[in-house]
Amino acid sequence: MGGSAFSATKAASSFPRIPPPVYQNLKTRFLTKISELYNYVGVPVEAPEKVDHGDIDFLVAFPKAPFTNLVNIPHHVVKSAIDAEFMVTMDGNRTSNYAVPIRCTEWQPFGFQVDEDKRRSDAEDNEIFYQVDVHVCESKNEWDRIMFYHSYGDLGMILGLIARNMGLKLGTSGLHLLDHPNTHYLLSTEFDDILKFLGLSKEVFDRGFNTKRQVFEWAASCKYYDPVRFKTSGQGIRKVKMDRRMYYEFVEWVRQGRGESDLSEDEDESADQLLLDVKANKAREEALLYFGKKEEYDAVVRERDGRKRLKEVFTGSVVRDWTKLGGNWKAIKLIVDEVRQRLGGEEGVLAFWEKSGIDKLREYVLEVQASLGDVAAAKRSSPTSGNGLVASVGSLTLVEASQEEQTLKQIPTVTL
Repeated sequence: MGGSAFSATKAASSFPRIPPPVYQNLKTRFLTKISELYNYVGVPVEAPEKVDHGDIDFLVAFPKAPFTNLVNIPHHVVKSAIDAEFMVTMDGNRTSNYAVPIRCTEWQPFGFQVDEDKRRSDAEDNEIFYQVDVHVCESKNEWDRIMFYHSYGDLGMILGLIARNMGLKLGTSGLHLLDHPNTHYLLSTEFDDILKFLGLSKEVFDRGFNTKRQVFEWAASCKYYDPVRFKTSGQGIRKVKMDRRMYYEFVEWVRQGRGESDLSEDEDESADQLLLDVKANKAREEALLYFGKKEEYDAVVRERDGRKRLKEVFTGSVVRDWTKLGGNWKAIKLIVDEVRQRLGGEEGVLAFWEKSGIDKLREYVLEVQASLGDVAAAKRSSPTSGNGLVASVGSLTLVEASQEEQTLKQIPTVTL
């Protein structure tokens, strides 16, 4: 059943599955209407061999006049254009849902009047609807990406599973390098280039597929696909809902077509995983080179690793031990902040440490401690202060000073 967007107000039976001839007619009808509103309008190619359809999904981008200054056409305008009765709307680059009534005898010209009558009798108040989803894309590039990824049913998810076996991530935003535990590293948003890297023929894709098996065979023609060691579950591979039938059929197709394993009986799963990791690392390196990201990514890794190492050697606890300040964390923080400021931030501290070593960094910290101690001493000996007043009363000193000066006074100097 379709109609999941309206489950709060309508039963699922109010949104029947749509026979293919009816679906094709609806697609043409709504494409004409929505194309009057947006410059780019399309429907992802349906999965082959589908016996019926649920929702009708439209991808749109760039509103036409008089709404060219808006991200999306006003929802009531779309509702009126496609004769919808209900809607669940989302502003911006998101998906809105529209419920379009199915007129009586609408399925008769396509030979499905009996089916329509049955669906109508099953629904509350004998009212049935089509669910039309309109997703607004922010750019032509995004429109192209989503159109490709969602064409031919679960093909995009299947390619994503193949990419995951390579240590990569493929989705509607493009191809990424998996970089756990950090964020993913973008390689490309251009699917034409991505397909070339994967060794998949764009020409075959554009000609189309008549059967699911043709889709599976095309996906498996990826040069990095290894049916023997192909993982369909486990760490890093998300579970997919059972209603993704085409995806599950591909997984079963892979399992049935493995043939004889090239592993000997005494080789265990860890050896298999090791070889899989080797192949994935090779694919990752080739991806970085192919998309011209190798130098940039290596620089990111060096900086990240350097920051990680720096956090191990330049922490408040380490500075506390170096300066012998015990639990005086305000003074410790003042020293740490001063070191960062003098060396040009975290990058400067990292560069100093990498060039001079940990012993020199310790000496520098102690120099900063000593200089801050001198500042505190100078402020205490001054008859007046910019931030406070110092008055001598016998052998006692009365100080009205800022919190920073109070902290400075507690920093002992160190002779190197």
